[in-house]
Order: sequence, then C-alpha cells, then structure tokens
Amino acid sequence: MLVATHTPNMTGVLLSGDPEDFRMLYDSLHMIVGDAGDYVEDGPAIRILGVCYDIRHTFMGHRNAAYKEHGFDDEQLAFLSLVGPKQNLYLSFETLWPEMLYVVFSLESFIRDYQKARKATAWDSNIAQARILQSVIFKLVEETVTPRQFTSFKKWIAENSVEKILFTQYIDYLNSEWHEMELAERKKKFNIFAKRTCQLTPDYERQQKQIIEAAIEHNCHPSEIRYPSNFYEYLVW
Repeated sequence: MLVATHTPNMTGVLLSGDPEDFRMLYDSLHMIVGDAGDYVEDGPAIRILGVCYDIRHTFMGHRNAAYKEHGFDDEQLAFLSLVGPKQNLYLSFETLWPEMLYVVFSLESFIRDYQKARKATAWDSNIAQARILQSVIFKLVEETVTPRQFTSFKKWIAENSVEKILFTQYIDYLNSEWHEMELAERKKKFNIFAKRTCQLTPDYERQQKQIIEAAIEHNCHPSEIRYPSNFYEYLVW
C-alpha cells in the first residue's frame, strides 16, 4: 500500500509502495486526467502528469528502492506452508511539498469531470486510486499540523478553490521559496504554504501579473513563460 512520509529535511514528501501500487496509480491518474496532448496550456493537468512521470520512473526502477520486513516470522510462514524471503521490495520517490499539495488539491476537479464524462460512481477503480493518493497526503498533513490548523485544511478541501490557480509558474515560485527555508521554518510555515497552494492570494495575483506582462513583452502565450528553476538541480531532501 502507498505510504507518505516527510523527507529528512521536510523538503518534500516521500511516497512509498510496492511496484504494483505505483503501476495502478499511474494508470488511474492518466485515465482521470486524460491525454497530455489535450492540455498543452492546462497548468493543473501538466502538474499532475509531471507526478505521473515520476511514478512511472519509480516502478521502472529509476528512483529509490529498499527492502522492508513483511512482518511474518518463521512460525507463521511454516503455518502457511511458505518458504521465501522475509522482506518485500518497496519503491519510492520524492516530491516538493508545495508541488504535491497542489497536485492532490487539483485532482478534485479532474475527478469531478471524469465522473461526469463517464457517469462513473464513487466506487470506480480509477477514482479509488486517486483517492488513495489524496488520503495518504491528508493523513501526513494531519500528523504534521495542529488540530486547529487541520480544521482549516479540511475546509480548504471542501471549498476546492485550487482550480482558480491556473498560472502554475506560481507553484515553481512556491517550490523555490520552500526550498530556501530551513527545517525549523518549514515546520512553522507548513500550514501557510498549504493554503497558498489552493487559494488565490495577493502574492499569486502579483505573480500572475508578472507572467502576463512577460508574455506580452515576449509575444507568447503565458504558459510559455518559465519561472527560474535551477534550484531543482540542487535539492537536499
């Protein structure tokens, strides 16, 4: 099963699971979001598909791997008439916290569209896989913030205002700011950043204005404007 934990410096989320967990999640997210070719200018979809890229490389063995005890001792294995290793293979990959929060918030509107288009029920297997991803992040957030902060977090989910953040260069901006912080500051400001990934703020509006001005200056679509991203090459998880 999928498990989410903080990376050592709380820079991001470490998502762990067995290979089949990741294959199922990858297939389901692609079914819900659709073909990347349909979303050339759709920032939220591109961000979700970016996580899909990491998921795919994880079950292909291009990210992290470790063996963990499965919990059955010799007596239990003998009772089951099984002979085999006492460890299972688990895979994992890291994602910056603002990025992951934005993705799990954004999934909500895609799930709604998928349900409407396919007349899918809440028991649809693809929706269930997306909910698993959302739920493990939800659980980790609950373990990280205070009860009062978590009440606010649950309210933001209900409001689902993340769909208004369409200029997703803003998420690169938040990723950069988060990366520059020390661990103590990340712990202190975690809830603030969670809110900034799902709600319009004056900070977002300033970034949006700068993106539009840059697009006009360079005579291109706003989606072609890129936030400086060299920091991605020097992440310390």
